Amino acid sequence: MLAWEPHSRLVLSWDVTADWQYDPGLQTEIEVRFIAEGAARTRVEFEHRRLDRYGARRDEMRTIFDKTGDWGQLLAAFAQTAATSARQPK
Repeated sequence: MLAWEPHSRLVLSWDVTADWQYDPGLQTEIEVRFIAEGAARTRVEFEHRRLDRYGARRDEMRTIFDKTGDWGQLLAAFAQTAATSARQPK
């Protein structure tokens, strides 16, 4: 974990290479921000940065993360779970 600001921000080091192997020296970053939009609504912003560290495979990885939908699918699942939890009686 690179940064943790409870209720607002989390920054993690993503150390997975373009060959999907762990490499502690890669250190791309994932930042997740939580922005309150009223009493019962939160916007989640997600950024994966420092993709230049993938070198020649940077554009390939950007396509995988942006277009193939890996991060998008994860965020959609998160949104669905949050919506379902919000509808359940407390």
